[in-house]
Amino acid sequence: MSEWSEERALAAVVAALANTAAGRRFDLGRVRSLADLQAHAPMMDVASHAREVEAHLGFGTTDAGDPRARELSGAIHERAEVTAVWRGFLRGEEVRRAIVLQAREIDGSVDRIVVDDLAALGAEVLRVERVDDEEALLAMLEEVAPTIIAAPSSFTLGWLEELLGRPLERAVPSLRLLLAGHDLGRRLRSRLPVESAGWIHRSGRLGLPSPRPPARAFTLAVGSQVIELLPHQQSDDGLRAFEAETIAPAQAILGRHYELVVSSPLGCLRLRTDEHVQVVGFDPPTSLVPTPRPRVIRLRPPPQEVALEGISMVGVWLTAAVRQAFRPEDPALVAATIGPDPGAIDAVQTSTRALKGDPFAETELGGAGRSGVRARPLLPRRLLVQVEVQGLGRADLAERLAEAIDADLRRRSPAYDHLRGRRELRAPRVTIVAPGSFKNAQARRIRGLRGRVGTPEVRVVGRERASIFPSATHWR
Repeated sequence: MSEWSEERALAAVVAALANTAAGRRFDLGRVRSLADLQAHAPMMDVASHAREVEAHLGFGTTDAGDPRARELSGAIHERAEVTAVWRGFLRGEEVRRAIVLQAREIDGSVDRIVVDDLAALGAEVLRVERVDDEEALLAMLEEVAPTIIAAPSSFTLGWLEELLGRPLERAVPSLRLLLAGHDLGRRLRSRLPVESAGWIHRSGRLGLPSPRPPARAFTLAVGSQVIELLPHQQSDDGLRAFEAETIAPAQAILGRHYELVVSSPLGCLRLRTDEHVQVVGFDPPTSLVPTPRPRVIRLRPPPQEVALEGISMVGVWLTAAVRQAFRPEDPALVAATIGPDPGAIDAVQTSTRALKGDPFAETELGGAGRSGVRARPLLPRRLLVQVEVQGLGRADLAERLAEAIDADLRRRSPAYDHLRGRRELRAPRVTIVAPGSFKNAQARRIRGLRGRVGTPEVRVVGRERASIFPSATHWR
């Protein structure tokens, strides 16, 4: 690890977390280098990090009014480089006012990063956290006459154009720059290009906007927090095989794929972010970071696995099965979700008297209730697929799709085929949702002013989020 990060970024993490319960748990007071950090703290996924670290931090590392909060986010260290990139996009235009459309959803100091970045340009910044009145929002745009509009997604900017009924720069002549954090590939009616607002993560600043192609690229913010790269390769079936150890960003290889692992003073300790990138180049060292800095594009994470009773189904198999179930003569697929069916859980209970080898089975130590009956963990026994199509299909479309998906999964997975043959798993249940359901769900996401809006055509969802169509009605 380079000297700067050992002395500053890593030291900031240790100083903020060492005296917390989580810091004492991992003995962070003895950490002096990245190797020490790797030896003391394992890499943790989101669930284990919440359990092993965040649960021991109480209400976080800083209070809302703590003057150190913004410094701990690490955003200040590379702010000058961010604003220099934006000034290049502006081509010398003076910045008077800026509007940020962004809900509050993370740590307060993280939520303010983009606002503070724009203020560093000399702009008077107005933030809109929620949209209750569309007419009032449009009137505010006209009254404020911003030079810059920053939004979570390009879809948000497109939604504004739909409300206005014309390109943004025609409705707001003062506009000179549009910024978005997600979905940068979406085209608008506006002639103004949509540039990168940077990559903000719950740990702080994760990526800097890059003036170099490709347009979707970020420069990793290795001057703002401790970033490690976990190499992985993708197999033919879409699964990712991860290596055991991380590498420093300066050791990245052009073209390789990595998952980002972060540690920051805001309460992240070797957190596996589930953010995946491909290295497309390197930016030169700076006075802050005396090593080459990887320039990356973001990759979508692979579809999650789905746990059913007795088996975990590979996410890429599920999405492929849904897509391939459609025939050329079927209505076009608009969107679909696939996940466990919460209505297919059998209420099976096992008497503790039947549990052999547990001398405490009949006691509180064995977990038995007064009835002497203990429920085992239960999982659904079938998949639920919700599909929206364009046009009308035959009356038996849902049943035929269910048969095709079931046959495809039985072909791909011998374990699934075995459990289906024993009738321990049931055939998938397919429902056709009402037309416009996906668009309505997307509109709610846009109006929420939060993060990415664009989603895969076929999504795998967990048991806790069985649908992206929560208000949809279904027909067979």
